[in-house]
Amino acid sequence: MLKPGYYYGKDEHEIAVELSREGLAPKRVVETPGSRYDWHKNAFDILMAFLEGSAEIRIGEDVYRCKPGDRLVISGGIEHSAVVGDEGCVYLMTQCPTCAD
Repeated sequence: MLKPGYYYGKDEHEIAVELSREGLAPKRVVETPGSRYDWHKNAFDILMAFLEGSAEIRIGEDVYRCKPGDRLVISGGIEHSAVVGDEGCVYLMTQCPTCAD
């Protein structure tokens, strides 16, 4: 699930290169302050690498307060929701077939 500070000290390019070396194709996502995502499921595992700002991600009963440098994996088929922080949030996101293993 959450690995706080996993990418600490790395910039966006370095993180994107690292994800590419893992065979992943990250996309940059920019969220506006206060954006909300109601409970939903994805058909596949996703990996999020947080670059700027913050977001609160709820997965079941667990709440993850994600900030720059954090890595979060959400398994496919798991219900989750999100609220973006007051300063917005920027992250790299990709499907990750082997991340939840």
